[in-house]
Amino acid sequence: MSFSFNNDNNRKIDLIRKRYPEKKALILPLLWLAQKQESYIREDAMQFISEFTEMPYMHVYSVATFYTMFRLKKPEKRVIEVCRTLSCALNGSEEIKQHLDSKYSDKFEIVEVECMGACSGAPMCTLDGKYIENLTPNMIDEVLNAN
Repeated sequence: MSFSFNNDNNRKIDLIRKRYPEKKALILPLLWLAQKQESYIREDAMQFISEFTEMPYMHVYSVATFYTMFRLKKPEKRVIEVCRTLSCALNGSEEIKQHLDSKYSDKFEIVEVECMGACSGAPMCTLDGKYIENLTPNMIDEVLNAN
């Protein structure tokens, strides 16, 4: 199987390229697009990104494995990512994680990740990549029961 970006993502790449003077700076945005397109980052996607950015495959692989938000295996269930860094931790992310684990681990893959850059909305998580902020256990129940 050979990876390629879909037409929508190719248009996004054309716009993104204009903002980055060096091709290697495209690695993170391209990894994001690949994951969003496929729900995870396939090996052939990393090879594609390597060739596109003219960077060694191992460099792309090291970036993809360094960040906790990238998945190299296809998720078996829908994914909920719970931020565990300082702002979210101080505002109850551990309670949110425990609530999710106790009620939803059979339906969702629940993953703790590092800062998601939405500290003003702490605690927060993502459901299938969409941000949900200012969480409480009741709010989680409402959101997940509506999906």
